[in-house]
Amino acid sequence: MTAETGVKWLLRFISLTTLPAFVAVALPQRWLVFALNWVEPGVSVGLFGSYLTRCLMGVYAFMGIQAVIWSADVRRYRPLIVSLCVCVIIAVPIALTALVLAVPPAEHGRAFWIIFVDLAEGLAQTVLLAILVRHVPATRAPNP
Repeated sequence: MTAETGVKWLLRFISLTTLPAFVAVALPQRWLVFALNWVEPGVSVGLFGSYLTRCLMGVYAFMGIQAVIWSADVRRYRPLIVSLCVCVIIAVPIALTALVLAVPPAEHGRAFWIIFVDLAEGLAQTVLLAILVRHVPATRAPNP
């Protein structure tokens, strides 16, 4: 398998894991409240919490759409993939540090671990993507 093929399959995997977030964007309010209360029992989900949750899920879903588009032509979108990798590799360690420092160990509940694993998994995928994309030529090979 070439690096280009590896990038294509990794982008497709990322899209497979992020596109279902569209479901959360369109969930009825009662279901969203139920899901959030399952994650963090007793949490109050008002208009603002619902809005933030739906926005975040929309961002995840659009990342999935981006990954599908980028996987169609890795060489063409290589600069965008590299830019995303750099941003994530800078932002996620900061977010993980803030999460660990802001939440006292006694309050490490289900929501903390879901967020922590999501960030760590995203960082791992991004590092793998960055390693693979380094070996992809920047331009298309000429057609014979």
